[in-house]
Amino acid sequence: MSRHLTKVNIVVKVILAFSILLVMVKHSAASTSYTKRVITLSGGWVTSHVALGDLTGNEIPDLVVGSNDGIIFAYRGDGILLWRYDTGDSAIVSKPAIGDINQDGFNEVVVGIGSTYTPNAPGGVVALSHTGALLWRYVSGDFSGDGVPDGVFASPALADVNGDGYLEIIYGGWDAYVRVLTYSGAVLWERFIRDTIWSSPAVADLDGDGGLDVVIGSDTHFEPAYGTIDGGRLLAFDAADGSTLSGFPINVDEVIWSSPVLTDLDNDGWLDIIVGTGNCWTVPACAVPYNNTHPVTKALYAWDRFGNPLPGWPVILPAYTSASPSVADLTQDGSLEVVVNTSDGYVRVYRADGTPLPGWPVLVTTPAGPGTVVHVPTEASPIMIDLTGDGVLEVIIPSNWEIVVFDRTGAQLTRDQFPSTKWDLSTEHSVHFTPAVGDVDGDGKVELVVGGARTGGTPGAIYIWDFDTDFQSDSSWLYFRLNMHNTAHRMPSPRLKVSSTAINLMCKYGSAATLSFQFEIGSLTHETIDWSSVTPASITLVPGSGQVAETGQSVLATVSVESLPISSTPYSLGNLELYGMVNGVPVVNSPLSIPVRVLVVEEIYHSFLPLLLRNR
Repeated sequence: MSRHLTKVNIVVKVILAFSILLVMVKHSAASTSYTKRVITLSGGWVTSHVALGDLTGNEIPDLVVGSNDGIIFAYRGDGILLWRYDTGDSAIVSKPAIGDINQDGFNEVVVGIGSTYTPNAPGGVVALSHTGALLWRYVSGDFSGDGVPDGVFASPALADVNGDGYLEIIYGGWDAYVRVLTYSGAVLWERFIRDTIWSSPAVADLDGDGGLDVVIGSDTHFEPAYGTIDGGRLLAFDAADGSTLSGFPINVDEVIWSSPVLTDLDNDGWLDIIVGTGNCWTVPACAVPYNNTHPVTKALYAWDRFGNPLPGWPVILPAYTSASPSVADLTQDGSLEVVVNTSDGYVRVYRADGTPLPGWPVLVTTPAGPGTVVHVPTEASPIMIDLTGDGVLEVIIPSNWEIVVFDRTGAQLTRDQFPSTKWDLSTEHSVHFTPAVGDVDGDGKVELVVGGARTGGTPGAIYIWDFDTDFQSDSSWLYFRLNMHNTAHRMPSPRLKVSSTAINLMCKYGSAATLSFQFEIGSLTHETIDWSSVTPASITLVPGSGQVAETGQSVLATVSVESLPISSTPYSLGNLELYGMVNGVPVVNSPLSIPVRVLVVEEIYHSFLPLLLRNR
C-alpha cells in the first residue's frame, strides 16, 4: 500500500537566490583548528545527503547536492560552480551516486527524484554527465494510483552486477519496484514487491558465490497469499538476475525505512546485514487502512548471510531508528562497532555482540540561547573520521542547526551550551541530512561538508569546515552509504587465521629432545594472503612462508629443547611471529604472535588401548 504521503518531514519554502562564497574566521579547540566557508546556492534548501566525487578528472572530489526545488548542484571544493541541472518540481533527498557508468573516462551522477517535500511531483531516476548534461531519465510507475509517477526517496547504488564492465544502477522506489538499470537507462531486471520502498540498497557478494547481491528494506501489508504481514521486509536478491537468495525475505513487524549495511560484524570472514526499522505501524495515518495500528518492535537488527540473527541481536531500543547504521572500529581492537541514532535524540554504539559500548548512548545537545539547550533528533546517519589527529575516530551527526561531534568515549567535542569554548560547527538553518568528509581542495587536510540553507531557510547553502587535520580515510565512514557508489558494504579486513593460538609441549627430564607439532595457517576472508614468519633460534618452520587462502596450509614446526630441570610450570621458548600481507599491505592482525612453551616432567607414560574388530 502506498505511504508516500505519510512520512512527516519539515515543510520548507522554495526560493531562488544567487551564488556567493563567504570565508569566515578561524576557530580553535584544543589542538585542532578549522576555518568555516559557506557556498550560497542559486536554488532552494539543500535536502539531500552530500556526495563527494571527482567530476573534472583532477583526482580531487567535487561536491554534489540536491535541493527542495529539484535542482542538482555540482561545485568544486573551492566554491566554484561546475554546473546545475533542474529536474523539475520534485524535491531531492536521495544522495547522488557518482561513478563512471558508461566507461567514458569521467564520472557520471545518478540521482533519485522525489520526496515528501513534494509528494505530488513526478519521480524517477536521472543520470547526468560529468558536465551536468542529461544522459537519460527513467520515469517511475504509479503504484499510488494518483496519475503521477511515484518518487524515489532512496539513494541509488552503482555496481557491475553482470560482469559486462559497466556500472548498473540499483534502487527501490515508492512504485513498489526494486530495479536494476543498465548504464543507458534500460531495465536489466525489476521485481514488484507489493509495497513502497524507502530504504536504499546495499550491494556486495553476500553469499560468497563470486557474484554481487542486493539487500534492501521495504514496507509490507497483510497479504497471506504473498506471505506478507503488516510490517516490513528485508529482501535479498542475486544482483545479476533478481532471484531471491536462500533465507530471504525476512518479515518484521515494522517497516524498514532504514538502509542496510553489509559488513563482517562477527569476524567470521562472511558479510552480515545490519539495519534499523522505521515508524509507521503505530501511526494511525500510516497504518493503512487508517488506524490499523499494532504494537511494534523497536530494534536494530543484525543477520548473517543466511538470514539468521547474529548472537546478541536484535538489540531492542527505547525509540525507533529509521536512520541507517554506520560501522567502524572505534575502539581499535580489531572488531567493528555499530553506530546509530534514534528518534529520542540519542546516539548509540554497540559492540559486535550487541552489548552497548561503555560511555554510550549519549544525548545530542545543542545550545538554543544563554542557559537553554535542546536535544533535536535526526534521521541522518552518523559518519566517522579522525578530526583531532590523534589516530582515533570521532562520531559526527547533524542536530538542529549544527554539526555535533563526539569522541569515541561519548564526550561531546562541539558546543553544548552558550557561550562555549568547544567547537562551533553551527549553520544558519536546520540541518537534517548526512554530512560528508574528504579532502575537497587537495591540501591533504580534512574538510567537513554539509548542506543546508542560509538564515530563514533560503537560499540553499553548503557549509565547509577546513580542519588542519591530515586526511586519513582507511578506517573511516566518510559519508551516507559509505562510498561514492552508495553500496554501503565494508568488506571484511583480510586477517590471518591459525589453528592454535598457543603451543604447549611436554618433554622428559634429563636429556635434550627434538619435538614437533603441526598447525594450520590460512586466510579468514576470501582474499589470498602472502605470509612469512620469524621464529626463535630453537624453532624451525617448514614451510616458513607462502601463500594461503581460506582452505589453509599445514605447517610443521620442529623444536630443539636443551636439557632443562623439572618444573611445575612450563618454560617459554619464545613466540612464533606470523606476518601477513595483501598487495604489499599488512593485514589487520599481522603479526600474529603464538607463544611456545614446554613442560619438563620426570617421566612420560604411554598408554595403548586394544582395538577389537568383529568379522561379519
